[in-house]
Amino acid sequence: MKISVVGTGYVGLIQAVGLAEFGFKVVGIDIDDLKVKKLNKGESPLYEEGLEELLKKHVNKNLTFTTSYEPIKDSDIIFLCVGTPQDKDGNANLKYLFLAIEKIKEVIDKDKYKIIVIKSTVPVGTNRKVKELLKDYNVDVVSNPEFLREGLAVHDFFNPDRIVLGFENLENKKPIEIMEKVYKYFKDKGIPFIITNWETSELIKYASNAFLATKISFINELAKLADKVGGDIKTISYAMGLDPRIGDKFLNAGIGYGGSCFHPDEVLFVDFGKGLECMTFKELFDELSKESNRVVKILSVNENLKLDLVDLKLITKRDYSDDLIILKTSMGRDIKITKDHPVVVMNGNKLKIKLAEDVKEGDEIVLPNGNFNSNNDIIVIDVLEEIKNTPLIKNTYLNNKNMVLNEFENIRTYLSNKYVYDVKKNGTVRAKDIIPLRELLNKYNNSNRLFTVRNRSTTIPSIFKIDKDFARLIGYYLAEGWISEDIGRNGVNRKRIIFSFGAHEEEYINDVKNILDKLGIKYIEKVRNNSHSIIISSKLLAYIFEEVLKCGNNCYNKQIPPQIFNSPEDIKWEFLKGILRGDGGLVRLNNNKNLNVEYGTVSKKLANSLMVLLQSLGIIASLKRCYNNKSTVLTYIIRINGLNQVKKIGELFGKKWNNYKEIVDNYKRNIKPMGYRKCNNYTTLKVKAIEREYYEGEVYSVETDNNLLISSYGILIHNCFPKDVKALIKQFENNNIEPILIKATDKVNEEQIKWFFNKIKGYYKDLNGKTFAVLGLAFKPNTDDLRESRAIKLIDMLLDSGAIVKGFDYVEKARENTINMYKLKGSYGYKVFIFDDLHEVVKDVDGIIITTEYDYNKEDWEKIGKLVREKVIFDGRNVLDPEKVKKLGFKYFGVGRK
Repeated sequence: MKISVVGTGYVGLIQAVGLAEFGFKVVGIDIDDLKVKKLNKGESPLYEEGLEELLKKHVNKNLTFTTSYEPIKDSDIIFLCVGTPQDKDGNANLKYLFLAIEKIKEVIDKDKYKIIVIKSTVPVGTNRKVKELLKDYNVDVVSNPEFLREGLAVHDFFNPDRIVLGFENLENKKPIEIMEKVYKYFKDKGIPFIITNWETSELIKYASNAFLATKISFINELAKLADKVGGDIKTISYAMGLDPRIGDKFLNAGIGYGGSCFHPDEVLFVDFGKGLECMTFKELFDELSKESNRVVKILSVNENLKLDLVDLKLITKRDYSDDLIILKTSMGRDIKITKDHPVVVMNGNKLKIKLAEDVKEGDEIVLPNGNFNSNNDIIVIDVLEEIKNTPLIKNTYLNNKNMVLNEFENIRTYLSNKYVYDVKKNGTVRAKDIIPLRELLNKYNNSNRLFTVRNRSTTIPSIFKIDKDFARLIGYYLAEGWISEDIGRNGVNRKRIIFSFGAHEEEYINDVKNILDKLGIKYIEKVRNNSHSIIISSKLLAYIFEEVLKCGNNCYNKQIPPQIFNSPEDIKWEFLKGILRGDGGLVRLNNNKNLNVEYGTVSKKLANSLMVLLQSLGIIASLKRCYNNKSTVLTYIIRINGLNQVKKIGELFGKKWNNYKEIVDNYKRNIKPMGYRKCNNYTTLKVKAIEREYYEGEVYSVETDNNLLISSYGILIHNCFPKDVKALIKQFENNNIEPILIKATDKVNEEQIKWFFNKIKGYYKDLNGKTFAVLGLAFKPNTDDLRESRAIKLIDMLLDSGAIVKGFDYVEKARENTINMYKLKGSYGYKVFIFDDLHEVVKDVDGIIITTEYDYNKEDWEKIGKLVREKVIFDGRNVLDPEKVKKLGFKYFGVGRK
């Protein structure tokens, strides 16, 4: 039996390798030629335990890969494993699936019987649509959803809980029997087979994941009812779990489920087709919300851990209120994520996935290296093409006397001038008139000049080549330039590009002037005290730098242009010359015995993109963040050290390097770099510290084609684990059904802590001025860890209502961490007080709130009763013996129990 697998991503590659292990002849099909070539060499793009070993075992034997759909002609079964990312509305985007169907139709014989199996995660009705597209072909369509867990995918393939197969007609035994032969290995192991119709099979995938969430939210909501009527949720959960039809998993009343996500200000590196842009997760989400069908690639890695681009499949956001984990590394790079986010760490020479909460100090984080997505072609910017759909085009003119004289009869019919012979006389035409004559423009491109005022005080070329000179000019601009906007003498809005150097930097000043002279761009110079400025007045050139190159217009919003990332390697080095000469410095250390290179910026995006550009060229820099000169804005200082790195970068400074070269020539020894370990295609940094920070707001999730991406400061990290609850909600809505239970699942999960707070508020009516003792500060007993701490969330809600909080935890470090947190928030010593003694905490309080599962029954509640102002206990963990404290006169309120 011959099998084809279309799509060699996460699902498809494991399916292909698994079927090859069963002895089938398998062909994997993918549109990525480079990926296919590497797969045929036995190189896996995925990092799953056992996958590469199986791939090497079978490749070029009974397993091959190709970009051609021709092998499908001879296949008996075709598995479709293409991506189905969500659009901005939450619907699955099926364009890749339907494109694959059209390709299949082009090569298969209409009369030759085949089975097409859809393994992609698809909404209800997809299999039926596919069959409709293939109605003229002798095929059966089978739904066969996957249930692989990332990190355990190979194990899960060979050890599934069940095999789900959906068919059009269960009376038609032929496709059923064939699929049972394909999965005979599982039949023989006694794995349950679910033979059903298409729609049922399609729903099983979403329903399985969503139901786990539903159980959690169900028990949380049931706790509210138990609380209201006097039931005991702990006994209810235990009794329910003893019923084998229900089971005891996911029936613990608590704070609900979450999802792995990034803080909105973390960055990733995005390619919309013109090169890499550094964007925050929030910016990318907002951008794709406007236009969800854009093709987007994300900076990631290939199977050799070398920097590479992969497809973005999905980006989502959700509300979050809890601690985030901050992983801080040895080179000053860090990342802020939710506690269950999967983190890539290096284990020996292989990647391993750990949840953020399990990462330990000393674990190695990966920084991939290597040039990517560059070619040998100089990038060209056609100014007229860039401005033709902008307001600028109305006031832009083109001057070229030779072109106008030689081509006047061709141009004349396009002119909107009242006196057309004036055009012939001065050689100047309105840009909007000449744009339709594209072939003619191309003929004279080298001599066409553009301007926006009639006196042509400043003209620019109609074509810019990002060659070595212009790349240096961009670098100088990012370091020493900005754009000002003001009103000129005639009331006309004007823009000026200004470069400002120290008067002593003659080499760099002359370099900028020479570049501008070659481009024929006029400028003026102003020398004042020790400053030397070069000023260009040109709206068009300002537009190129701001909008086309996306350089920004001031020191706070600058970043490296996407075009630089797409340029040849020698152009990148020239760009580095400009940016480092402008804001970089050579720093003598250790009594002039050593050197390092420093570059400072207040733009987070520029710091991120510069570190990644250096990383792609094999230069590993460290990062320091600080506030300079009483500034309230962070400065990002990038440092490059190590003999070989300093020599390579130092030479970019030109003549200035001669004053420092002797120092590196006299290095006694080439000291091994400190803070990182360099390998062939990657570098590793050690985790130095792990911190927690409370956060309330939106967090963002992404999914990439290989489950990996480069995030802040060049760190390799796993993408987020997707959730299916919201996707299932969307399918209900698309079928005009109100998903009451599933929506409630989502809502209950978000509302649990609010419900408990309202329970407290409902007793007192007005919390303003009330004082509460919060017992337990960390997220669980015997730790100083504030992550997932319900106590912190509850304290914040109490403070917002005007209450005063006194806190206690048996762990000293937990108390210290809480003090530090509320000092940063400005509340400690004013509305929040942390004590080392439980009896001091409860003294004169209006109520006691238990938030951590210590055994408080051992405390002297008779003594506590004499210290409090009012005998009221809110037991958020159901740990106290209610009868014991009630006998002492306390009012007791638990979660789902009285």
